[in-house]
Amino acid sequence: MAQPDGRSLTVGDTFVFDLQMRWADADSLNHLNNAMYFRYMEEGRIQSFAAAGLQATDRYGPVVVHVSCDFLKQINYPATIRVCHRVARIGRSSIEHAVDLAVLENGASDLRAQGKSVMVWMDFELTKSAPWPPEVLAAMARVANR
Repeated sequence: MAQPDGRSLTVGDTFVFDLQMRWADADSLNHLNNAMYFRYMEEGRIQSFAAAGLQATDRYGPVVVHVSCDFLKQINYPATIRVCHRVARIGRSSIEHAVDLAVLENGASDLRAQGKSVMVWMDFELTKSAPWPPEVLAAMARVANR
């Protein structure tokens, strides 16, 4: 089911949110721990699904099949971090996002890491991928920034 305006999720759609780095996310040198970059990417995925009102069921839902990160510059505590997921590719059962992590300072955004994540819509009962439902893509489009 498409949106009332007929729009579905498209390449280039983004989901952006900001979060505060927690002190516990840093290592002993006050640098954001490498594992936390992936957690922040995960939080972006979860936030986008929550904003769209989507929840996995016992039968269907998204799973992450790939995630990667290029660390460009360190992030130091304290920091406000902008997480931006940009749709890079939509397949039958997969969606690839380009992910940027930037630090917000004095009204400017400083890119610190770039990543990639791939989600696949799964049929958990059959344990195999399934096509993304049009109503899920429409819901994700409703919360996307253009």
